[in-house]
Amino acid sequence: MRATVFAALLGLAGALAACGPKAPEKETYAPTPLAPAGWTQVFAKPAETIDIMNRIGFRIGAYAPAEDGYRAVGIPAMLSRSDVPKPNVGNVELTGTAEKLNAVRFTLDLTDLSDDGFAKKQFVKNIEQRFVQLGVSGADKLTQNIMSERPTKGTTDGANYALTRDLIPGGKNHRRLSLIFTPAGSSPATSSPRNG
Repeated sequence: MRATVFAALLGLAGALAACGPKAPEKETYAPTPLAPAGWTQVFAKPAETIDIMNRIGFRIGAYAPAEDGYRAVGIPAMLSRSDVPKPNVGNVELTGTAEKLNAVRFTLDLTDLSDDGFAKKQFVKNIEQRFVQLGVSGADKLTQNIMSERPTKGTTDGANYALTRDLIPGGKNHRRLSLIFTPAGSSPATSSPRNG
């Protein structure tokens, strides 16, 4: 008898639980992009773009007249775990006219070969996180190419991109990966940036 009453109570409890309110669904958090119009907005407003990029950690200097137009360069960020004379560094450079940007170039100089894998992972992580914050696309298409140092070209919403790999002076197999974004419809510039 007790078993029957217990089973009936369990059945009733289960039925009542099924009728109750649903548990709230988990909300996913997506940050509000700082450049809602994506690459189109980034290229159209140099001063605003530099301000936004500095707010998310790029540390870019003033956008000022240079040889072939205007240019702004970031402060190189060390991407090495080791204390070596020439650590791996990442940087950013923006070039264009007074009114608009013609290229946004992210670079990774691999000069500490004992730690280049870590540097590439950090570079990819920084690009992925900051692109989400900025509201631009393209990082997801380039992760594998950056890690394998395989040059590529393509398009993403509002921009063309090119990933290049060049040897740089200073040591055997020292190299620079350059990830260059240019406005859609233009051809990506592939010349080496002045990283400093």
